[in-house]
Amino acid sequence: MTLKKLWQGSLLLLLAFAISSFINPNNDHTKNPPKNKAKVSQLGKYQGYSKKDYKGFTYSSQYVKMPDDVKLAVDIFLPKKREAKENFPTIIYYVRYARSIQLKKGVRFLGKPYFGHVPKKEIDFFTSNGYACAIVDLRGSGASYGHRKMEFSPEEVNDMGNIIDWLTSQSWSDKQVATTGISYTGTTAEFALTTKNPAIKACIPRSAIFDLFADINFPGGIRQSPFIEVWKKTTVALDNNNFKVFGGLAGSLVKGISPVQEDKDRTMLKEAVEEHKQNFDIFAGLYRVEARDQVDVEAKQSNDDFSIHARIKEIEASKVPIYRISGWYDGGNVNSAFKGFNNVSNTEKLLIGPWDHGPHDHVSPFAKSPKVQFDVYLEMLRFFDYHMKGIQNGINEEAPIHYYQMGDEKFRSTQTWPIAKAKAQKHFFSSDNFLYTTQKDAKNGSIEYTCNYELGTGGGSRWNSLTELYRYEKHTHYDDRKEINEKMVLFSGPVLEEAMEITGHPILDLYFSADAKDATVFVYLEDVAPNGKVTYITEGQFRAQHRKISTDTPPYKHCEPYHSFKKEDMQDLTPGEVTNLSFGLLPTSYKIPKGHQLRVSLSTSDIDHFDNFEERPTKLNIYCSTEHPSSIDIPVVK
Repeated sequence: MTLKKLWQGSLLLLLAFAISSFINPNNDHTKNPPKNKAKVSQLGKYQGYSKKDYKGFTYSSQYVKMPDDVKLAVDIFLPKKREAKENFPTIIYYVRYARSIQLKKGVRFLGKPYFGHVPKKEIDFFTSNGYACAIVDLRGSGASYGHRKMEFSPEEVNDMGNIIDWLTSQSWSDKQVATTGISYTGTTAEFALTTKNPAIKACIPRSAIFDLFADINFPGGIRQSPFIEVWKKTTVALDNNNFKVFGGLAGSLVKGISPVQEDKDRTMLKEAVEEHKQNFDIFAGLYRVEARDQVDVEAKQSNDDFSIHARIKEIEASKVPIYRISGWYDGGNVNSAFKGFNNVSNTEKLLIGPWDHGPHDHVSPFAKSPKVQFDVYLEMLRFFDYHMKGIQNGINEEAPIHYYQMGDEKFRSTQTWPIAKAKAQKHFFSSDNFLYTTQKDAKNGSIEYTCNYELGTGGGSRWNSLTELYRYEKHTHYDDRKEINEKMVLFSGPVLEEAMEITGHPILDLYFSADAKDATVFVYLEDVAPNGKVTYITEGQFRAQHRKISTDTPPYKHCEPYHSFKKEDMQDLTPGEVTNLSFGLLPTSYKIPKGHQLRVSLSTSDIDHFDNFEERPTKLNIYCSTEHPSSIDIPVVK
């Protein structure tokens, strides 16, 4: 290898790392999938690859004008080794984080354009297998004109249908499209179905948001402001085409957002960026509401008005088959995946891996490496090939749900969620800090906890995986929780005489009193090894003022107690009065080994990821008695 090639290769690696830290906030770190060689996927036999390898893609970009004259920037990738007049189905990505970027002249050989939010390897994979791909800058972002009145706005959704009409009018299109993406892009993939455009034949939302309030902005009614603040910093910088904010190699080697090919002098890009200055400030808006139905004074609408769960009927009316993909450590979005499966009738498939957001990492504590081993692209290809090319590859004959069981380290299948084999096993809290499966064994009394508002789950948590700039550490992982446990209230079960498999949504039923009108409760399910090491399993959190169990008909089916999170249902605590609080933890599938113990730990803060409210107690009393039997239901598979 020559020194020049070595220098180029080293620079490419450094640049890719620097840029991916902000431009690919949900970059998929799955292993590079095969193109036309594999015959079997992890979940079933697959004989349906295209016989022809199209050898990657050719690239073009242009503006497409919307009915209101706003121009959207679109990158088009067509299979490279295509024949004259050959046409293809198109996979569309509606992105918020820049469809592509332009490097400075000295390093432009590394990528022209350099890929943005959607990884190059993903586009290369699908184009090589006979699909066209289109990446669209949503209005008010990237190189697109217009401004953003809100995230997931009606204008944004209308643009999706118009882009589809334009794409299917192109000579290379076979008049069929599919939508996909990760996180925001995964959510727009599902929003596109509300346009009821008949060209849409399949949708794969990955790490997407089903309930904007409960799953991302206010999990358990508690504001997740640290993430939203970092997300705002990222999007504002991209909207203003200001890459210096990110520093390092990215700030010095990136020229900016990639202009479309006709915009040789970047004049149109500058005009578009100027219009972005009117974009809505989502972080400021987050502090103007505390309930799901509160109307923001600037957006003139509530969280629910921009949420997938409020559009279920429209999505079902599209009749487009959906394949949802998420991971057990995917922030609160793992709940979104199950909610989508149980509530949107055209969801055909659900895949839950041992992954964080993206997926970026394999997070199972039993794993030897954080590298994702599963071929997510291959599984997506099977779904697209079946629905868009009519290839009978067996995907329709498999169970609708596949989930990874940590401990056994294998995928399992089920027809329904919750799974039929999981039965709720109640564990009662005891005043001697033990867990008992019968209430009569628990010792009556209460435990006083001095509230600590400096506790946090650290930088490797599930919440940090939601965007790359928020990822304090390189990989998502949980360190031994033994030290932090010493600052929490603990309830430990007996040493297990046989392994305990937990699959589903644990439900906490807590009786407590506080010396304030509000409180936040954070609860963790843990695995305690014989040597004392404490491993995180899952968690839940809740703001006490939202504790009312609603008797109203819920907007969608839940796997846990239903709280409306509406302003009218918020209730102050009466200081010193015993109150009941019942809520679900995030779902999991985890096998605690024989000889270990189940533990429940409680605290009043996770300062790294959630707000501490101004009204908060100094003392919390947890009750463990026949009259006030605090407990947790564990979904145990026998």
